[in-house]
Amino acid sequence: MLLLLTLTLSMGGGLYEILVIYPNWKHHVHPHTLRDKLESSGQNNAAKRFWPLVSPAQGLLAMLNIALACWHHGSGQGYWLAAAIIIFVTRLITFSYFIPVMIRKIMQPEKFDAATLQRIVKQWTDLSPLRLVPEFAAWVLLLMALMKLG
Repeated sequence: MLLLLTLTLSMGGGLYEILVIYPNWKHHVHPHTLRDKLESSGQNNAAKRFWPLVSPAQGLLAMLNIALACWHHGSGQGYWLAAAIIIFVTRLITFSYFIPVMIRKIMQPEKFDAATLQRIVKQWTDLSPLRLVPEFAAWVLLLMALMKLG
């Protein structure tokens, strides 16, 4: 299942960012240094090269899987449908909050004073890891669906 593969990649990428990349730029945030920290940490590369491929593909695959799961009337349908809906909702959240805040605020730090920028970065980096919780649930549901379907 392609949806399971993209979800696994997304979870791995998210975990890597949380553990390796975020710590290099989320502390001691200042408008004059954040841009350089984002670049040296690899956050800019992830934002420009990895996520623009994975996130839209995952959203489209989730929509396709919602339709396919609705048409499927065998065992595993509930797991499959629930997983696809969870993934679709997480993509909606990503595209409505995380991507716009990263592009319009965090990647343009000079627009904000230090205190405001620190608050924005803290909120973003505190909320971002929470996306892994529903993604992990969807991953487990997809595995259960595959076991039932197979």
